[in-house]
Amino acid sequence: MKKVIIILTLIFNFSSFAQENGQEDIVFSRIGNLTDEQIDSSGPTKLFFAKKSEVKKLAKQDIENGIPFLLLQGGVAPVIIATDPQFEEKYKIYFYEYGCTGPDQNLIEEYNKIIFNYLSDQYGKKWIKEVRDDVVGLKDWTKSKR
Repeated sequence: MKKVIIILTLIFNFSSFAQENGQEDIVFSRIGNLTDEQIDSSGPTKLFFAKKSEVKKLAKQDIENGIPFLLLQGGVAPVIIATDPQFEEKYKIYFYEYGCTGPDQNLIEEYNKIIFNYLSDQYGKKWIKEVRDDVVGLKDWTKSKR
């Protein structure tokens, strides 16, 4: 089983990476590289008010805009796994965690299915072994692809 270190932001166990100038930045996720406008106009934020018929279009727009997301449904404290930033960088994707409340589960699963297919088209099956296993809908999607 993969060795992962779960980092809880409330406990302040952060993964930091040194930069060339000697300063350290705390890296939680690549999502910090996005502007507020990109996040606000992305599919994950629009899912709250979307109809099921609109989800595919939202996911495809995010792919076209170069900001695809894998959606997570978490709890009170967001969970970041130490390998998240590397996975995001390698597969040019962002993790987006809703916390304890979020859009309808079916909408999240539908969005993620489009992104799963995109990842498979771009990278084959290797991403499946590296992705977090708590991505919404991953287990069912994987079973349907066997």
